[in-house]
Amino acid sequence: MSNCKSCSAAPTCISAHASINQMHDRTQSLGIDTCFDRYEAQQPQCGFGMQGVCCQLCSHGPCRITPKAPVAICGATADTIVARNLVRLATHGTSAYTHHLEELAKTIKATAQGKTPFSIGDVHKLKEIAGIVGLDINKPVNELAEQLADVILAELRKGADEPLALVNIFAPKTRLEAWNKLGVVPGGVLSEVRDALTKSMSNINTDPIDLLLTVVRLSIAAGYMGLVATITMQDILLGTPSLTTSEADLGVIDPDTVNIVAHGHVPLVATAVLMVAESEEMQALAKQAGAKGIKVYGSMCTGQELMQRSATSGKGFAGQLGNWLTQEFMIATGAVDLVMMDMNCSIPGMKTVADRFHTKLVAVDRILRMAGVTDHVDYQPEQVAEQAKELIRMAVDAYKNRGKDILIPTNKSGAVAGFSVETILGALGGSLDPLLDAIKKGAIKGIVAVVGCTNNRNGHDTKGLTIMKELIKQDVLVINAGCMSSAAQIEGLMLPAAAEEAGEGLKAVCKALGIPPVLNFGSCVDIGRIGVAVTVIANALGVDPSDLPVAASAPEYLEQKAVVDGVFAVAFGLLTHIGPVPPVTGGPLVTKVLTEDIESLLGGRVLVEEDPVKAAQAMVAHIDAKRAKLGI
Repeated sequence: MSNCKSCSAAPTCISAHASINQMHDRTQSLGIDTCFDRYEAQQPQCGFGMQGVCCQLCSHGPCRITPKAPVAICGATADTIVARNLVRLATHGTSAYTHHLEELAKTIKATAQGKTPFSIGDVHKLKEIAGIVGLDINKPVNELAEQLADVILAELRKGADEPLALVNIFAPKTRLEAWNKLGVVPGGVLSEVRDALTKSMSNINTDPIDLLLTVVRLSIAAGYMGLVATITMQDILLGTPSLTTSEADLGVIDPDTVNIVAHGHVPLVATAVLMVAESEEMQALAKQAGAKGIKVYGSMCTGQELMQRSATSGKGFAGQLGNWLTQEFMIATGAVDLVMMDMNCSIPGMKTVADRFHTKLVAVDRILRMAGVTDHVDYQPEQVAEQAKELIRMAVDAYKNRGKDILIPTNKSGAVAGFSVETILGALGGSLDPLLDAIKKGAIKGIVAVVGCTNNRNGHDTKGLTIMKELIKQDVLVINAGCMSSAAQIEGLMLPAAAEEAGEGLKAVCKALGIPPVLNFGSCVDIGRIGVAVTVIANALGVDPSDLPVAASAPEYLEQKAVVDGVFAVAFGLLTHIGPVPPVTGGPLVTKVLTEDIESLLGGRVLVEEDPVKAAQAMVAHIDAKRAKLGI
């Protein structure tokens, strides 16, 4: 591990953040292994797996591709194995996004029927989207919301041979032309997932090119259903994000309150808990236990969703603790009483730390279970108000067992949140013209979405933060979503004062508008919000998204949803930087297609560059080339 130059909290830095380095010292002194320690114990890792050339699909295997054995027992080539493995990764990611969307659509339907504590949060967006999909917007709000939910549920369940209406409605026409030419406009997401899983079985589809096209179909289905549809429906239910301020890092934890952490990706249970936590009944319960009150914190993407709407979600939201690699350390403070684990990224190692302290882990999604965790309050829209009270009672009971071994780092930073197409338009006076003029004049050279996960192979946010800082120095506006948002928040890049770290052009724009040079668009699902923004800009300029001075970077991607996000960005026409090296390099044809050939077909391609400074330089060069082509 490299030594951290920015902190003195720990002699050895495993993270870009001083708070995590301090907490890692604490866990080591307590004899508790964390992700970082287990990563070191896994070295050296399997080279076959890292190249994607290991196949375990049948009982003849596992087969590994080597110079001595250049094909599998069945005759499958390295490219077939790599492409099949990539299909399964993309299928997992698409499935997870679909689960989120379906829960949301069912919640809106139950809300419209008066069965939940929620209400329709953005009537204007409801009517706008309902009108676009052909519904009568003059119907009562709840009836219209129920009909729109039914439209979404029907889209999910279409056959693979029935093109998704939402793709045809919302995708740029130039993108549709490219996708239709390749035959990759998807049908119903559940059918696409079924077909992809079938194709990726042993000896059904062994054509690496067709398998790659299957990944593209999945990514477009996930992009418009799992991303765009999900953020749109979430806005309709919970309200469209508005500009707000909050705080981030472990230093926001209050040792004198009952502390509940909303951890995961789906903010429905957490929102209900926020609604209930400020009630006299729950506050009295906490005070009877000796606490000063109740605070709800965010972790990972659920926290980003809460933060985006914290201007309107009540005063119970206390700040964002961090991204997924923070989860063991937030518990190790000794001051977290209950963690609500919804879908995605709750690691078994969290229980190891919880067992050392008093923290109660509770699954709040029916698909999430963890060995040794017996408490679960599975989200049901019609019962979520009572479920929220039950969770708070469990947190208060856990608080009563809290020990005195508490260590909370002092580190915290402010952050501006709530950016979206709507808030950007608001900041610009209702028109995109000031932004477009700034881009045309070169004050803003271009835009890069630095998004997705983090991982300890890359040094917990180190490469992502380096790329962000290099880009803003070059007058490139950065947009974050997912775990990268936490990275930027903790290091102060989402404060207007961070404009001082930007180039002269971007600095002037940020100071004029009072915004930071790194904008928080929210959670990983809010990558869809970035896609909407790119579409709006492309339409305003009358060009295809692939012609824009825009790029995407997932510099520390981790898991399956990030894979499908990355391919969607490529399909959308964007240069897409990915780190670390994805498990495809064992297939020379697959690697060439993704990094070179696909650009002539879809306008985007994959950029693989481990050095963050070189990656930033490559994206700036790409932006310069696009500017030259546009004549600006």
